[in-house]
Amino acid sequence: MDRREFAYGAASVAFSSLCPAGNRAIVDVQLAPAGKERARMPADFIGLSYEMGQLYNPSFFSRDNLALVQAFRGLNTNGVLRLGGHLSNITPWEGVGQDDPKQMRGVRHGIEDYWEWPLVDPVVQQNKRGILTRKALENLRAFLDAVNWRLIYGLNFACGSAARATDEAAAVSAIMGGRLIAFVIGNEADGFGDDPYFRPKEYGFEQYITEYEDWVKTIREKVPHAPFAGPDTDGKVDTWLLKYARRTKGDAILLTSHFYGMGPASDPDMTAERLLRKMNPELEAQIAGVAVAREAAGGTSYRMDEGNSCFGGGRKDVSDAYASALWAADYILKVACAGFAGVNLHGGGVGIYTPIESSEQAPALRRPVYYGMQFAQMFVGHLIASCLLNTSANITAYQGGEWDNNSGKALLALINKGDYGAPISLPEKFAKAEHLLRWDLRGPSLSAKAGVSFEPVPHSQQTGAFELGAYSATILQVG
Repeated sequence: MDRREFAYGAASVAFSSLCPAGNRAIVDVQLAPAGKERARMPADFIGLSYEMGQLYNPSFFSRDNLALVQAFRGLNTNGVLRLGGHLSNITPWEGVGQDDPKQMRGVRHGIEDYWEWPLVDPVVQQNKRGILTRKALENLRAFLDAVNWRLIYGLNFACGSAARATDEAAAVSAIMGGRLIAFVIGNEADGFGDDPYFRPKEYGFEQYITEYEDWVKTIREKVPHAPFAGPDTDGKVDTWLLKYARRTKGDAILLTSHFYGMGPASDPDMTAERLLRKMNPELEAQIAGVAVAREAAGGTSYRMDEGNSCFGGGRKDVSDAYASALWAADYILKVACAGFAGVNLHGGGVGIYTPIESSEQAPALRRPVYYGMQFAQMFVGHLIASCLLNTSANITAYQGGEWDNNSGKALLALINKGDYGAPISLPEKFAKAEHLLRWDLRGPSLSAKAGVSFEPVPHSQQTGAFELGAYSATILQVG
């Protein structure tokens, strides 16, 4: 039997039920030591990332797109939208630069060669020769007001010019006002040397930072207080991000780079089991590298502003399925504990890994990964820390809230990414609670695309040890 298709007995409640413990060794959830430093998960921690080309359709990010407004607000009432992605390297602007030969070549290159077009809605897919307009920016501002989100805006550094960026940044700044967090100059400029349309093969950080500083200076001549973030690299936290942190210390307001759980999507070894593996060396390296870069920058905050489960567009039956929800829930809480300022999961259109599908059939369909993000969203505003577990099982636990205050709210997240259940011994505050609230992240199987949900479950008083089901996630709350 395929272990992704297992089912519990008739008395079970989908994947995510907690059942009376059996006779196996109990997993004891040990709280973080009282003196351990804990990070507070900011209100705007969870956000979304879209391709800049989505602005070719000015009606998409609009307050009149009610289905999308509801989907954004259902995820976070105080989030961050990042516009960038690979298409930001080839998008033209209606102002300065339309006749720039370099930009015209880049735009044609993007239309003919880029795979990212499924990450925009059907209107843009049918109009790849679009353009960024002030009308789209005005509608975007109204959309951000409607959902109470803020914006990270990517400028075309690949085939654009400092003059075009200045003209565009002035319009964005005037229209967005306080909704604008920062401009980002370029998307994954660390890879520009691999594309002869953009830069020479030997292009590296020193060439990049020289250009970057020239662009910042030029833009600020017209937009004096323009805020900047970066370097928005494809990882490389121990090289490009660290060097950028040192070079922009005291100026850049935010450090940014990208992270994908695995990849490429074309590799058949990119399975649900790989995505949910207990240890991910790349993730551990990201966390360690970010800590070093932040220190080098004097404490500047870091945001993972583009990422998802599998690079290259997502792995079918994994990135669009329940497995991605479990991955997202655990990834987001883990990096929140590490002190990240936020996470933007990438998507849009009918992309395999998109949290919200926008197609001809569904203007704003919530995909499984969306519910994993909702799971992690429960910890927003709380002090958060990882719990210690005496087990080799693929289980993680996170605590949030006021654990040191007997009358305060406390949260406990239990995430089992493994293929067998385990009995869990809850901390005393939960085991003896008179009123225990519970939410479950559930789905019929790891490959399920329908029937995935995150919702409260009816109250049932339980004490002692409980079985945390295979491939399940639960949040408990007292107070």
